[in-house]
Amino acid sequence: MKDGKPMEKKRGKLSLRNIFYHNTFVLVFSFAIALVTWFVMAYNSDMNRTFTIQDVPIVVVPSTEAEADGLRVFNMSYAAADIDVSGNSLITSKLTAEDFKVTVSLNPTSTKLTGNTLQKMTVPVQAVKNSALSEYDIVSINPEEINLEYDRYKEVTLPLEDEIVYSADAGFYPGSPVLSQDSVTISGPESAVNRVSRAAVGYTLDAPLRDSQEFSCPIRLYDQNNQEITDTASLYLTLSVDTVQATIPVMARKTVPLVVNTVHQPDSFAQNRISIEPAEIAIAGSQEVLDGISEICLGSAIDFADLDLSRPAAFDMEIPLPSGVRNITNAGENTVTQAKVSINLNGYSRATLTVPEANIQLLNPPAGKDARLTTRSMEVSVIGPQAQVGKLAGDSIFVQIDLANVANRTGSIEAPAAVTISGTAGEACWVSGSYTATVTLSDAVTIQAGAGVETASAGSSDGVVAKPQE
Repeated sequence: MKDGKPMEKKRGKLSLRNIFYHNTFVLVFSFAIALVTWFVMAYNSDMNRTFTIQDVPIVVVPSTEAEADGLRVFNMSYAAADIDVSGNSLITSKLTAEDFKVTVSLNPTSTKLTGNTLQKMTVPVQAVKNSALSEYDIVSINPEEINLEYDRYKEVTLPLEDEIVYSADAGFYPGSPVLSQDSVTISGPESAVNRVSRAAVGYTLDAPLRDSQEFSCPIRLYDQNNQEITDTASLYLTLSVDTVQATIPVMARKTVPLVVNTVHQPDSFAQNRISIEPAEIAIAGSQEVLDGISEICLGSAIDFADLDLSRPAAFDMEIPLPSGVRNITNAGENTVTQAKVSINLNGYSRATLTVPEANIQLLNPPAGKDARLTTRSMEVSVIGPQAQVGKLAGDSIFVQIDLANVANRTGSIEAPAAVTISGTAGEACWVSGSYTATVTLSDAVTIQAGAGVETASAGSSDGVVAKPQE
């Protein structure tokens, strides 16, 4: 029967038998077989596949003797190596440069070192595994050997010399350059460092300066023949600093005369008889400060009373500087800090005159005291032009003794005496030396007589002595 169950069973068997004739099934089945086959073949072929790890750093391992001798490698022909490994790609594909240690050994004989040149040697390159990944083999390393340049290490510190070329415009003064660093440390191979004799900074400013300038200067090295060393890189030299900042301060400048103060100088004494060397100096500072300076007065005054005709009247005196001012006058390499003052006394003479008692006067006697002079004269020395001194007499000299500061004293005292010359001769001559006079002070006694009151001395003295002070 065509519609019965036996027919359904027959149709089911026919579907299972004919499944490989179904296009979709055949396509999926073929893809699965191909994928499995590819994995099997890839796994089997990658078991011995070679893989390259590139740029593994090469480390120099010095021997104990090399370290003790201060040897150091300054150049290698190769700084890194490539390593070929074989093994399962699941492992080798994970390898990096950190999984290896590549080394060369430095173990030379130090007797080859002369201090004049770098030494060279060829050494083999070795590679070892340096991680937990170890299921692989190191096949080769490239390069297999490298060249080393080595020497003792040395460093030296040298002062920086100033070789900056500059100038200032008229009316301005450039100070010395100020460097941000005054020395440099040079290190490297002993043979190269030994070539360096000095270090300098060089720069040229073409335009004259009117303001302070700051700029960067390269450091230059020179050998024993004063030739610049330009190949510092090839000599493997290292500088602690390659450039420095330089500052040139620029200030306004001005020339001012030097003057000197005098004491007891006669009015008619010619100023051209007083000379100062140098007569003027150049100073530098801010424009505002210089505008307020017209001259510079030397540090101390010259007292004509101290002049001595028996020796030259010459004095070395310090040149004081106002605040904020710099002395830029030089004598050779040294700054002029002193001036020499000379007084020309040619044609002058000295005379000793006797001052009469009438020309000696006591001033400001203390209240309640009696002051008495007992001498009748004193001798005074004067200096002046020969013609004027010859005309002087003792009555042209006047002496005043001021007792204002001796109020609480009694007895014989030495009081300073001021000596002057009167008349036209006093305009050209002066008193030489200083003087004192001996004065006797006693308590005054008041005596009433009639309608008046008279003051008398409680005691009297036969005389006093007045003499020049040594």
